[in-house]
Amino acid sequence: MHRPTGRLLLVACLVASVPACATAPEVVSTQAQSIHSSSSATTAPTEATTSPPDESIPSSEPTLPVDTLPRDEPTTSVGPRGNTGDGIGDTLFPSLGNPGIDVEHYTLTLRYDPARNEISATDHLDMVMTQDRSTFTLDSAGPVVSAVSVDGAAATFTAKAPELRITPVTQLITGQHVGVDVTYTLSPASVPSAAGGPVGWFKTPGGSYVLNEPEGAHTWMPCDDHPSDQATFRFELTVPSGLTAVANGALVEHTSTVSTDTWIWQEDRPMATYLIQLLTGDYELVDGVGPNGLPLLSAVLHSDRQTMQPYLDVVGEQIDFFDDYFGPYPLDRYGIAITDSFPGLAMETTERPMFSRADFASGRLDSGQQLFLSHELVHQWFGDAVSLARWKDIWLNESFATYGEWMWLEHVGLTSVADSAAAGLTSHEMGSTANPTAAELFHVNSYDGGAVILHALRKTIGDDLFFTLLRRWVADNTGKSRTTDDFVALANKVAGQDLTQFFATWLYADKLPAVFPS
Repeated sequence: MHRPTGRLLLVACLVASVPACATAPEVVSTQAQSIHSSSSATTAPTEATTSPPDESIPSSEPTLPVDTLPRDEPTTSVGPRGNTGDGIGDTLFPSLGNPGIDVEHYTLTLRYDPARNEISATDHLDMVMTQDRSTFTLDSAGPVVSAVSVDGAAATFTAKAPELRITPVTQLITGQHVGVDVTYTLSPASVPSAAGGPVGWFKTPGGSYVLNEPEGAHTWMPCDDHPSDQATFRFELTVPSGLTAVANGALVEHTSTVSTDTWIWQEDRPMATYLIQLLTGDYELVDGVGPNGLPLLSAVLHSDRQTMQPYLDVVGEQIDFFDDYFGPYPLDRYGIAITDSFPGLAMETTERPMFSRADFASGRLDSGQQLFLSHELVHQWFGDAVSLARWKDIWLNESFATYGEWMWLEHVGLTSVADSAAAGLTSHEMGSTANPTAAELFHVNSYDGGAVILHALRKTIGDDLFFTLLRRWVADNTGKSRTTDDFVALANKVAGQDLTQFFATWLYADKLPAVFPS
């Protein structure tokens, strides 16, 4: 996600009012049917001018800890609406996550009626049990659930935000593969986030979009809404005739009836729920080919097709630039989606980041557009391919994307990395980048403040080792959820030195040094 002007990433601060969430009534049911589902001024570069890394640096497999958030010990906590929930121990979002389960795949069959603002859906989850459980939960705060089945058998359930608690007929055993179907309806809306601003489902004049970071997905679909549990997805989306529905992944089928269009998308790369893309509206899908034959698929509103062409054209050049530093593009495809969302919104939805048409209405590649496009692209390496294991480590996403943004702005002759870093050092607020509160999740220390730390690390270990570290971070951890501790361990290994004092001085300190290492 990107921050608006003002050095705060509270994209929702641009929205004057946030609709209150209609809390679904508590539902207790013993009846469920079995449902089978098929997914600025230009400055010359000075110090630390970016140059391609030395590929002669040897690479060896690091020894990294496995995912560190336990998924088998329930942590009772208070949810966003005051209800008790079983979380997995995330200190910033204690009600999120569900002990004892690992979701491997979702198939979401969803019908959306924008005129009535109604959703009817079946959410199928393929899960593996990580603990013996006689009951388990899914994150759910909004869907009105009418039926639940587990492996085809009706299950008892209690729906009370922030959870859907499910009791199957028989106890589930560690290692067991389980299929869960949840049928529900919903009048979708955006809701307040603990990180500030709204998340969830947003209605637009021509359709809708979702914004899920950090905890918006479970407001419109039952799920394991925590980045430590990544899964593949199939989206089967039905909308009124003439509308397009867009989701992550590849478009595998489009069928039409007299009154509806159904769009089926398949995302085979495991991703976190906060990275889900779901757009509806008058979109044109634009195919292309990127560096090394990478498939490109973008979505723009038909009325904006000509205006948005310069932004589609620069995508390949940006990928070609960044893969010299971060390693090969780590996912299966790329593209951009330019929506009729509120200004300032930019979100790194997997393989097809989402932007607001209001920020691209000029059709020019000025500094703002360059910044937006590069930031969200870099997230495909840092945040999407390698996800978070806990929300407090958000700097692993946003600081890295910000540093890539600085590199691109230097590349196109706008601002040097050194000048961006100097400004970032000045803007760093009191407080540790490694330990934000939920309300500070998208503040300056996670963006420019954290990118300052990366610049200090680069100056400490040198360009070759710095970019080797970034490439190794992605290559070794794609498809996994990682922590700051994992990154520090790999940095020590790649640098061949103990960087404990460096990270204590820069990452964990409340106040940063006044100057960068020389």
